[in-house]
Amino acid sequence: MGRSSHYPPTTATLELEISAPIQLRSRSEVCVPQFTHTRHSHAWWVRAVNALGGSFEPVGHPSGDIYWERAQRLNPRAGDPTPETRAALTALTQSLNEDAALNFIGKIAAWIDCTRMAATHLQVEQALRDAPEIEDTELPTPVFVLGLFRSGTTILHRLLGEDPDNRTLPHWESFDPVHTPDGPEPRQRKLARMLMLADIISPSIKAIHPMDAYQTDECRGMFTNVFRTPQFNVQYRAGGYLDWLLAQDATIAYRHHRRQLQLVHHHRPHGKRFVLKDPTHTFFVDAILQVFPDARFVFIHRDPAEALSSICSLHAYARSVFSSDVDAHALGAELSDSYMMRLLEPAVAALDRLPAGRVAHVRAPDLSRDPVGTIARAYRALGMDLGDGARIAMHEYMQAKRENGSAKHVHTTEGFGLDPAAIHERFASYCARFDLLA
Repeated sequence: MGRSSHYPPTTATLELEISAPIQLRSRSEVCVPQFTHTRHSHAWWVRAVNALGGSFEPVGHPSGDIYWERAQRLNPRAGDPTPETRAALTALTQSLNEDAALNFIGKIAAWIDCTRMAATHLQVEQALRDAPEIEDTELPTPVFVLGLFRSGTTILHRLLGEDPDNRTLPHWESFDPVHTPDGPEPRQRKLARMLMLADIISPSIKAIHPMDAYQTDECRGMFTNVFRTPQFNVQYRAGGYLDWLLAQDATIAYRHHRRQLQLVHHHRPHGKRFVLKDPTHTFFVDAILQVFPDARFVFIHRDPAEALSSICSLHAYARSVFSSDVDAHALGAELSDSYMMRLLEPAVAALDRLPAGRVAHVRAPDLSRDPVGTIARAYRALGMDLGDGARIAMHEYMQAKRENGSAKHVHTTEGFGLDPAAIHERFASYCARFDLLA
């Protein structure tokens, strides 16, 4: 899975009782300040480009028909998109036109991103037509990482990815799952260039949520490839699209997800388990179980007021690249009443209906204080064994993370017009169940 380290021999565990706390201490001077307004959130040159571009239409209005036409020109052998994917892009582009208030950079980004994702969808469908046996590929048992955005799902997922028994998705593979004879390097280089450009335009996003082309990453790309994910609403204000999506049958997206997993696993088989993460998985447990009936789940829980504050900051910094109309208090009101907050407790209730051995609940404070011990307890809840090599690899990952430090991310509920006491009252039973306010 692209790991560069060599695990120590089993006897090394005699020197390492991995229950000791590992506290992360930031040693970086990078600081992402409290979001206030778009004009304060990015470099002067980004603001200048958007100001000079004004209302100019560099590539025309977002249009699904135009994106599909361009994608098919880039892939002459490709056929047509699936009907459900065409419908999804139509809904997204309508919302981009009506809701997103795109600035100059946003219009260019939407054109580039939608064309690229449309092209990838066509390539996926072509690859599956060319080798129909791929859809008979048996997948390892899936384990889905659940939790609110900004609750610790990323660090939990990446730690699980250190277990050599676990098969995860590196970012480049989710971004473009189509195997080619020249190997993964072209896809890796393409993604690395895109991430570098994104970092130049908005280093705050990288500081809030670090990404690279090679590291274990979430499933987001496999859902954007069919234009069916709430994550579009992070990058763009796309309320109309989000309403459309939540009214759809979520199994459509997960059936496409499964086919793409079969595609990557057919060409790169590995592992006893497929560990998958996307914060939006949390809100579609029933759909996941219909498509992956043997799925198991690890659900991480964080104080919802802290998580919501960080969620608002992530959305604010992401959207303000693509729109000059991002208001902190309006965003707080939007997200505090969003699907994420409405569906959090129903997601827990859906998992409560599963038998023992299918679900492990972990607390974000425990993962921070004792990461390897917390994961070991989750493994036991799922009837799995955490091997010595995995323990050591996880411990070394956390040691390296501690030594490298991380950016300081400043955010408050009050900065987004929210009252933490009201959030705690709203989620009183949830917080009490998982002891989140201690």
